[in-house]
Amino acid sequence: MLVSAVLAAMRLPGTDSTQAAVLAVIVTILAATSVALLLVLVQRYRMVKDIIRWLRIRRMGEPERPPIVLAHAQLERLVREIQSLANASELERRELLVQSSYLQTLLACLNDPVIILDPAGIPVLSNRRAVELLIAPADPDSQNTLREFAAQAPVQDITRTALRSQSPISRQVRLAVGSRPRVLQITAAPISPGLEPRGILLLLQDQTELLQNVQIKADFAANASHELRTPLASIRAAVETINEAGYEDHVTLKRCLDIVGGHVLRLQLLVQDLLDLSRTEDPRAVVRYEPIKLEEVRELISSMFKNLAAEKHLDLRFEIAPDAQIMQGDERLVLLILKNLVDNSLKFTTAGFIQIRWLRQTRPARNAANKADASDTNATEDIIILEVEDTGCGIPPEDINRVFERFYTVNRSRGGADRGTGLGLAIVKHAVAAMGGVVELHSQTGKGTIMRCIWPQSRQPIAPRRPPVELTSASPAD
Repeated sequence: MLVSAVLAAMRLPGTDSTQAAVLAVIVTILAATSVALLLVLVQRYRMVKDIIRWLRIRRMGEPERPPIVLAHAQLERLVREIQSLANASELERRELLVQSSYLQTLLACLNDPVIILDPAGIPVLSNRRAVELLIAPADPDSQNTLREFAAQAPVQDITRTALRSQSPISRQVRLAVGSRPRVLQITAAPISPGLEPRGILLLLQDQTELLQNVQIKADFAANASHELRTPLASIRAAVETINEAGYEDHVTLKRCLDIVGGHVLRLQLLVQDLLDLSRTEDPRAVVRYEPIKLEEVRELISSMFKNLAAEKHLDLRFEIAPDAQIMQGDERLVLLILKNLVDNSLKFTTAGFIQIRWLRQTRPARNAANKADASDTNATEDIIILEVEDTGCGIPPEDINRVFERFYTVNRSRGGADRGTGLGLAIVKHAVAAMGGVVELHSQTGKGTIMRCIWPQSRQPIAPRRPPVELTSASPAD
């Protein structure tokens, strides 16, 4: 009808057959035009679809040749530009991966804990050392623990100050890390690649042990000075008395010489204890693990203390279990431990007995990783136990947790005037630990004390022998 209307409007001359032929030609042209247009649209659709698929593949990081577009020069140029942009983006992505790898390696190798926070103060990255410091091994939610640490008031104050000043700051703060109070040196540095801060880096240094060691050294120097000052002052006073009274006054001379001799002996014992303590604390000292015949140890200790025990009318007893005749350890350290423990018991026991007992027992293995089968939950290990028991005055409950401190002495009323240097049990503690053991103390005031030293009897590599210890007369121990 549309064609007829067109022909009627054009009023072409001719017959009906002529008009029909013209109509057919027009219809053919219109159909061909529609088909050509449809093909062009389909071709364009396919090219656009290929470009989109190629872009998706490139976005996922998988390289692929770009689609070949020859039908239209503008589309082909568009594809080439997109390909160039994609190549530049791929280079930037790989560079970012390399930089990220550098950062991860750097954080992993740092000995100090490092935490990176976002601008809101939420931890986004941390290294292994930070996890070891702040997070307990059994903590199921480590990220929540990091957030709690960053939310503490001192940490927030440091981060806000660093963000405001846009410069690194450092402060020493006391914080509760887990259930332990710690002293941390925190350095906060803002991360600002542009004008707007993108986060903040926290560098942590645990200074708790360092400050404790400084305090221990200061206390040690003060206590050592005090211990040296008293006998030196007494010796000086005795010498001045001799000079004033003259050498003809034999009574005064003998009394003053006795005072000098007693304090010189005390100084000698103090120096010996200091040397023993230094050796047991030295991490470079070689500890030899070899078979020790405990019967020979018994004979040495008995010969050293039997006269002193007889003078005080005390029964010095020894008991070695049949399966504990030999132990693995350092004979020098074992003798040093026994010398101090037995002397300590003799000092504070006025009646009864002192018993040295050796036992061997089996207990569940504390470190199954060292066993041949780490998955064996029933793994056991042998232990050797040394017990020194006395019937002395005992240790008051308020002093039990402090008797292993250097120079700490219990009240003089506990055992008389000869109170010792206060280093004996400190020496025992470090000597036992040097051989991989622990010390236990059980005491009741007025009934006596049991000192128990426990060592695992695992196979240890044999180290070069150290020179034997010089066992002088028993040093006072508290």
